[in-house]
Amino acid sequence: MDETATGDPTVESLRGQLAEREAELAASHEAGRAAIERLKSAFIAANPAIDPAMLSGETADEVEASFAAATALVERVREQLRREGAASIPAGAPARGHLAPRTAIEKIREGLARQAPRS
Repeated sequence: MDETATGDPTVESLRGQLAEREAELAASHEAGRAAIERLKSAFIAANPAIDPAMLSGETADEVEASFAAATALVERVREQLRREGAASIPAGAPARGHLAPRTAIEKIREGLARQAPRS
């Protein structure tokens, strides 16, 4: 005999409890997903150089590990750019032209003197 067809109050009570637990579980999973997204947002706010696509994971540990890897990558790129930038500026580069401040009239005269004569 099928117990579901009998309408047993105990079975109905258990079904109701099961439905409540499933709803609680779904809400808990959604809260967990929202917390992970907030964690990702906090990491991105802390280091805006990190592309959001670099952060992955479904758990806090996975997101933290991907953040650590992304941070290490950003630091390696920054260090490489520093080295390249330092190499492109030759040591002992010549100083700029005028070191003393000039008046507006002096600047205008200098600019007019540089212009080619008009015909």
